[in-house]
Amino acid sequence: MKKQGMIITCLAILGLSAGAVGLGTAANSDEWKLPADLKAGPAIAEINPSTGAEVKVDRFDNVQKKAGEAAGLLDEKTNTNYFTIEVTNSQVLSSCNARVGNHRLKPSRSLFLVLDVKASLAASVSQKVGGSASELFMPLVAETFSVTTGNGTPERNLTSEAAWGCLEDAVLLPPVVNPGQSVSGKVVLDIDAPKGKVAYDPENNGGWSWPYGG
Repeated sequence: MKKQGMIITCLAILGLSAGAVGLGTAANSDEWKLPADLKAGPAIAEINPSTGAEVKVDRFDNVQKKAGEAAGLLDEKTNTNYFTIEVTNSQVLSSCNARVGNHRLKPSRSLFLVLDVKASLAASVSQKVGGSASELFMPLVAETFSVTTGNGTPERNLTSEAAWGCLEDAVLLPPVVNPGQSVSGKVVLDIDAPKGKVAYDPENNGGWSWPYGG
């Protein structure tokens, strides 16, 4: 329970529980930044500080990213990247290789959405949010992702026994990223729509979204 509390604290301070102002990689800053005064809460930037482009946010408070575009959280005062995440590729499949055995699995719904994800969490994050680095992490499990199509509401129940059984452990994304780590791998979701947007939004109150399905 103590570790779960540290997740929530970390998310709130890093701006995933409200809006924030810009971030990404040094070469391609995103639209989320940590405010100088953490008590004031994060806010959404109007302009991407790296490109000068207008920041677009959907009605669910997700900053809209292009396919393969990095996102994350930047301390505007120190120009330090604390957390980055990127959906580098996505595939919509009618079946997948089973994790165990030599056979194919079918989705419980209509399709599998397989995401290639990269994420990192700075070793210095504990200095920003407080607490021990061993107690801080960002979740990367399937439950932190949602899918939206058209004008519908986000579909957050994208897990299934079939999706869990896809692909070998060696290629799957770890369930969390810890301070000082950079991780990459695949996340498998069980979906209905062949086209839409997939969002990383762990607390259901704002994150980032990427298009999938062309």
